[in-house]
Amino acid sequence: MKKIKAVLLMSVLSAVAMLAACTKETTGDPKVKYFVDGVEAEAAPDKNFYKAVSIESNSKEASIVWDVATWSLETSNTTGKETVNVYFEYQNKPVTVDGIGFDSLQDAFNYIGDGSKRIYLTRDVKGGGNTAEGAEINIELGGFTIDGIGEDTIINNGKMTIYGAGTITNSVNGEYSKSIVNYGELTLQGVTVTNDTDSVAIWNSENGSSVLTIKDSDISHSHTNVMTVVNSGTMEIVSGSITGVGDSFHPVIYNNRGSAVLTLTGGSVTNNAEGYAIYNESGVINLGGTTYTESYNMPSAE
Repeated sequence: MKKIKAVLLMSVLSAVAMLAACTKETTGDPKVKYFVDGVEAEAAPDKNFYKAVSIESNSKEASIVWDVATWSLETSNTTGKETVNVYFEYQNKPVTVDGIGFDSLQDAFNYIGDGSKRIYLTRDVKGGGNTAEGAEINIELGGFTIDGIGEDTIINNGKMTIYGAGTITNSVNGEYSKSIVNYGELTLQGVTVTNDTDSVAIWNSENGSSVLTIKDSDISHSHTNVMTVVNSGTMEIVSGSITGVGDSFHPVIYNNRGSAVLTLTGGSVTNNAEGYAIYNESGVINLGGTTYTESYNMPSAE
């Protein structure tokens, strides 16, 4: 009887050992190499600028995929003996959100809807976009340019911050060819806004909830018969410059509604021609620390 028990015990221990060995083999992590544009890298690249294009593995049994949402390798049934090569290429789409490439700014805005996301540019973008109401969007220009080419370049209906040392512009005359239209809350941080059409560079609307804040940004217009900025809401210049070359009928900033409030705590507003730097029709201007100049030393605000 003791001999039988001993044999049974040995059988049980052997089975446990085999199970442990099998368990260990099926939970091992594969050896992974990353290749970015054909060159081996230490880690996966930034998902906002690259896309995973293919995976190579020496195993047919293991399940190995690249998860775009988590930007990581998802595996099952691996033994630890697998080798995996993951290949990435630079995004060929100009706009990316969540690692997904889009052909246009409007396509990216449509994807975001009224959600909260960050947009990255991988190259210059042609064509404008109109955000959904309630959307919260940060746009990282990355030194690139968005040109509306005849349609309003950016229409903000939610909350937006634009940054990244790039440019928002419009180079083609159209029925609507402003560089920025703001119906919500918009902050410009370290960017350039220009316009080379018969439309204003920025229109801050009079809908009662439009707030525009300018920090370390340069806004300008190249036409003599156009204002650079029309403010009908709440606008604050913290730092940066706003310039224009408007004639006596076209100031650089036109404060044109009773509800318009323009606050200047830093930066500069300059008319490089014969017109006013700031003209206040019926709104309020709060002055503080800003120099208003124009070439003939005329009053900068009336």
